[in-house]
Amino acid sequence: MKKAGIAFLVLCTAGVMVSCDKDKEQVDGWKPIYSTEANTETVEMKSSEPLVNPGRIYVYENYLMVNDEGKGIHIYDNSNQSNPTEVSFIEIPGNMDFSVRNNMIYADNITDMVIVDITDASQPVFKNRIKDIFPVQQFPDDFGPFECVDASRGTVIGWEKTKLEEPKCFR
Repeated sequence: MKKAGIAFLVLCTAGVMVSCDKDKEQVDGWKPIYSTEANTETVEMKSSEPLVNPGRIYVYENYLMVNDEGKGIHIYDNSNQSNPTEVSFIEIPGNMDFSVRNNMIYADNITDMVIVDITDASQPVFKNRIKDIFPVQQFPDDFGPFECVDASRGTVIGWEKTKLEEPKCFR
């Protein structure tokens, strides 16, 4: 009986040692992009910015507007539809969606809504902010594994696709 107990103990120890040496499983998933509250409310008007992660597309008069998910809105002059040219970029942290009416863009800025006048699309003008009308996004839009949100790291302004080690959150 003692020999069986010792053999069992040796096998368990070897099993633990082998399992410790294995690499953690990595899967494709989503990682939150954090920002501090100080810079999440900054809405900046720029002449141009590279389009990185296109989202919603909106046509308004002779303009084509493309959301750069989590970053803001590109405005293109679409008079020549075969060659649209960028007129301006409105940097809005955490922006995922927007709408346009009467020369005003209504866009989400994480939990706030911002209003920007585009009467002169080459020089958009920030008009107003309505605070805390959207819920904080605790998970990515896509289904699957993601890194759980840690509020102590800041505000989630977007999500990036990456490799995750043993994620704890799923949608």
